[in-house]
Amino acid sequence: MVRYRCWAVVGLVLALSLCLSPGTSYAVPIPIVTAGSAIVHVGDIFTIPISITAATELTSWQFDLSFNPTTTILQANAVTEGPFLSSSGTKTTLFSPGAIDNGSTPEISLVTDSYVDLPPGPSGNGVLANIEFKALAVGQSPLTLSNVCLTNQGTLSCNSGTDFLVVNGLVTVIPQVVPVPEPSTVALLSVGLAAWSLYRGALRGRRQRVAQALPPR
Repeated sequence: MVRYRCWAVVGLVLALSLCLSPGTSYAVPIPIVTAGSAIVHVGDIFTIPISITAATELTSWQFDLSFNPTTTILQANAVTEGPFLSSSGTKTTLFSPGAIDNGSTPEISLVTDSYVDLPPGPSGNGVLANIEFKALAVGQSPLTLSNVCLTNQGTLSCNSGTDFLVVNGLVTVIPQVVPVPEPSTVALLSVGLAAWSLYRGALRGRRQRVAQALPPR
């Protein structure tokens, strides 16, 4: 009986060692780089964020962004650094806004940023960059990310769909809302004066009719 108990204990230890072995893999969320979306009016100036979720010690990134695939709907004005990489350590980063091309094939190319502080790099969710656009005409413009690369967990990868995911955005431009003008003070005053003149004229006419109806003294 004692021998059987010993073998049972040995079996249990082996089972636990297999379950807790270093080779056991666990599901780890992969980063997702997302271009924002928006609904705006013609003439609006607005900002689209390029964001990341589930980053782990991110130390560098880059991307290109294309827009206006058919007609001139948007105009890119500027690219600025988001707070994600600069939110850790002494906030030391090396940011490049890339190059903006609003020509026949509109694109913002080679937007990059690097974390040059002591490790570890920032983890979690945040905004990598902000892109300012102006809405020029009614229509829809996809915002398509390409050439995306991340240095996540110390490994540089440009394999979207494998090491990280990319989600594109969409901007919908609708007609500008024309507000109904409120009556001005001068217009209201003119209407008031006209109404008062009509009232005084009517009152004067009534008095004259009453005077004519009275017998002479």
